[in-house]
Parts: sequence; C-alpha cells; structure tokens
Amino acid sequence: MKRFRKEMSYFVFLIPSLILFGFCIVYPFLSGIQLAFTDWNGISREYNFVGLDNFVKLLSDRNVVQPIRTTVIYGVGVTAINNILALFLAVNLSKKLKGKAFFKTTYFIPLAISAVLASFVWKYIDSNLFSEILGRSLMGRRETVLIGIIIISLWNNLGSNVMIYMAGITGISKDYDEAAMIDGANGRQRFFHVTIPMLMPSFTICVTLTLTSSLREFGTVLAATGGGPAGSSQTVAILIYDYMFKYSRAGYAQAISLVFMVFLVVIGLVLTKFFRSREVEA
Repeated sequence: MKRFRKEMSYFVFLIPSLILFGFCIVYPFLSGIQLAFTDWNGISREYNFVGLDNFVKLLSDRNVVQPIRTTVIYGVGVTAINNILALFLAVNLSKKLKGKAFFKTTYFIPLAISAVLASFVWKYIDSNLFSEILGRSLMGRRETVLIGIIIISLWNNLGSNVMIYMAGITGISKDYDEAAMIDGANGRQRFFHVTIPMLMPSFTICVTLTLTSSLREFGTVLAATGGGPAGSSQTVAILIYDYMFKYSRAGYAQAISLVFMVFLVVIGLVLTKFFRSREVEA
C-alpha cells in the first residue's frame, strides 16, 4: 500500500505536464491528421473531406522536388560537418590544454542564442564582412546561400555536440588506451580502434539528433533568407509554411507535414538501430 501511494504521489506531479503536453502537442497533432484529408484553406470554418487527393497530388507536385533536394543537402551537410568538428574539438579539449575552460565556454555560448537572433547577426556579417572580403554575399546568391545557412547552424549548434562527445571521451577508461599502447598501437590506431568504438553511444545521440533536427530546420532558414533567393534555400519546412500561410492550402500543407514526419521517424529509427548495433560494452 505504501509503495502504491508513493508511486501515485510521483504521478500527481506529472499531471500538469501531461495536461500541457496533451493540449499543446497531442491535440494539435491529431487535428492535423484529420485536416490532411480535407481541402481546408486555413481560415474558413468549413471544409470538405477529399480523401487521399492531397497525398496523390503530392506525388506529382514538382514544387516539392527542389525543397526536398535542398533539405537533404542541408541536413547531410550540417550533420557531417557538425559531428566531425565537434569530435575534433572534443578530443582536443579532453587533453591537458591551457585555457581549456575558456574554449569550452566559447563553444557553448552560441547555444544560448536563438536561431532567429543568430540568423540576424550572421546576415549582418554576411552583408558587410563577407561582401568586402569575398566581393559577394554568401546568402545573396543561389550558388552559395546554403553555405551561409550551414555556417549559421554550425555556429549556433556546435557546442551541444562538443559537450556530448567530451562526456563520452571522459567516460572511456584509460585502461583501454594503455592496453593498446602496450600492444604497439600508435595514436591514430588508438583513436579509430579504441576511442571511436567506445564513443558509439555518443554518435547515436549526436548524429541522430543533428540529422533529424537539421532536416526539419525552419527558424534559421526563415530568418536568414525566407527560402530565397529564388527559392534556392527553400526547405520542406519552409514549403509547408508557404502552403499553409501564403497559398492558403492548409489541408495540403498538413498532408506534406504528415509524410515528412513519417520520413523523419523512419530516419531516426534507422540511425538509432544502426549505431546501437555497433555499440560496445565498457
């Protein structure tokens, strides 16, 4: 009886959070599923059920091709560069380094800045510093706009992965590294055959979260370019936003978002399974 009361007391503290989660997440999500099968314009109280028409149109909609391509390039680019840089910095910051606390703080501070503010700061830098040095604006040209947005994302989000990799490296017993040294392994061999395998739990978190979050990137792109110039930086999230608010095709936008959500869930599950299958026990 005491155990039951204790468990119920824990549950009582969860009730406010569960109510908020249900009202802000679950209810809108379920409503969105229903609206994906309608022709709702986002404003009118009346709408008609159209069955699978929105999903059929999506298969032949050429306007979706460019955003998908942009989203994939951006997502893969951010994930690869972010994790390589974060791992490199984490390995070096884990060593005895003068001023290590300063560098940790430097990499972590941008996390406290919102994506919108970071975009405005880098837009200013791009339109002034980059334009003077390179003779052109990165985010003002179709060929280089994604490079500019990737730079913003890296600066704004790199610190979290650095901290996770550093925590993973700290948790690796020195006995493994010393045993490899005794066996004659050099620094490169110890890194790839000891450090990397032991860091697989960190890769599971960092790679999965970075890829799924960058694929659904919205705030940075909207604030930095709004999808321009000429739609060259329009991601799937921006496309959904445009269909919802600019073109008043909320039902169709909901259909795209549902398909996109399923895609993200599948990607997340596949990556998680892939990295977890390669994790080793310490």
